[in-house]
Amino acid sequence: MAWTSILGQPTAVRMVQADFIRDRLAAAYLFVGPEGVGKRLTATELAKAVSCERPLEGACDECAHCRRINRGVHPDVHGVVPQGGVSTIAIDQVRWILGRVSLRPFFGRRSMVIVDGAHRLTDEAANSFLKALEEPPGQTTFLLLTSQPARCLPTIASRARTVRFRPLEAGLIEEVLVTRHNQKRDLATLVSLLAHGSLSQALALCEGWQAYEALLAQVAAGQASAWISWSVPKERETLMRWLDVSIARLRDVAVASIAQPSLAPLSRERCIEAAFRMMELRRSFEEQMLSPRLVGTLLRESWLNLFNV
Repeated sequence: MAWTSILGQPTAVRMVQADFIRDRLAAAYLFVGPEGVGKRLTATELAKAVSCERPLEGACDECAHCRRINRGVHPDVHGVVPQGGVSTIAIDQVRWILGRVSLRPFFGRRSMVIVDGAHRLTDEAANSFLKALEEPPGQTTFLLLTSQPARCLPTIASRARTVRFRPLEAGLIEEVLVTRHNQKRDLATLVSLLAHGSLSQALALCEGWQAYEALLAQVAAGQASAWISWSVPKERETLMRWLDVSIARLRDVAVASIAQPSLAPLSRERCIEAAFRMMELRRSFEEQMLSPRLVGTLLRESWLNLFNV
């Protein structure tokens, strides 16, 4: 069954699957948990199960409806995310969706609305959603996904069935990286510890790892221009990952004695000192004491000083 594709969330899956099997879906669900732990996948699997031509305990994953949902083109399943390069979900988007679900579903007996980032609703958009939840359309289920429930309108949360998603175990993330994404075991082990229980964050770390290693190798070879020309990431999450990778690299050399070719010229003592400086930098950044631009500049200077360039 398609539910088996959701890893590490047995409690959340049981709750949603039980409601589906008993044909007692709530008018609205609030999926709460960190980014990259399966909230979106669970919402998609529930939408497929509801729309499937041959459902048993879940979606068949083979019929025309399941395939349309997998491609994101099913007329009864609507996704709501920030658009137009902004970080919020606007009132116009919500009005369009609510207008659409006020009509009968095209194919099935129910429309599904997946709001990916419910905490990003503007005040106007949130209030518009609230009115819909107070008098929900009988043929619609709203799936509200959030990693920041404190930023959601409390009255919306009170009208939705809350399903909690937990951070994934590091061992599970490691196995998924190796078996499903063909990552090397040593990299998967390290990244799984840095990902804070998020598979999407682990994948992002893996993607940037080779570029980061190449950058360090250039600096180690005396090519300071590699760091000087480095563009500081604008996103906090991306810059935080660079800090995590930097600390992990230095820690491996200084403490775990893991061979790091790009850091070979450095002494254990200098790596320890640099690791502590970067840990302090990360703490200040996490506590909102420093701007991303300043943190990126200090990170660059730390590496240049470490290599005496």
